[in-house]
Amino acid sequence: MKTLIIVRHGNTFNKGDTLLRVGARTDLPLTEEGLRQCHDVGTALKARGVVPDEILCAPLQRTRQSAKQIIKGLAVDVPCSVAEFLTELDYGDDDGKPEDDVTLRLGKIALPSPTATVDELREKGKQILKQWDNDFVLPEGWSHLREKMDDLRTAWKDFGRTLEAHGEDRTVIAVTSNGVARFATALLDAVHPIPAASLKLGTGCFAIFEYDGTGWTCTEWNTKP
Repeated sequence: MKTLIIVRHGNTFNKGDTLLRVGARTDLPLTEEGLRQCHDVGTALKARGVVPDEILCAPLQRTRQSAKQIIKGLAVDVPCSVAEFLTELDYGDDDGKPEDDVTLRLGKIALPSPTATVDELREKGKQILKQWDNDFVLPEGWSHLREKMDDLRTAWKDFGRTLEAHGEDRTVIAVTSNGVARFATALLDAVHPIPAASLKLGTGCFAIFEYDGTGWTCTEWNTKP
């Protein structure tokens, strides 16, 4: 059995902070809560008897800090390496912008009517972002991600093949961001989708993929410790 545990980094905003569209250009550290979330992931996995052979993370500080806290929670000495393909998506001109500004921008494009209210624009923008979260529908202005999306699907498949080729049982933890984690579904076939309605992976939550010698199955998605 090969096991891949995908963890989304912990919180990067405190309660009351202005939420930003955090992508590859926006390298934020974890908050105290974010550090605790990832430590809790480690202790939860330890309670399940998980002993990883390796932990991989993106080079961004939020994922490196998350990996470090997971290792502390696991209380094991496990090698940790940086994997570039786990780096969050670059959201172009929206990267680092307040999330409310992003939703308004998208709403104005979708509802160009001068009579549209701010609330209507926000709601439309939220619907567009929800389509991105659930169905990979690229919002206006993110067309540069189309090629990146294909590259990520290929990267996850290649990574899966590397695990499959390993001669022994192996457990790997990959610490990444929500924008990248969802493309791990490329490992699955139509008969074995993720066990959830949304592709979104919450901060400090994890997913578990297992390979039994014939194919990959996602046994958990968006599990909160």
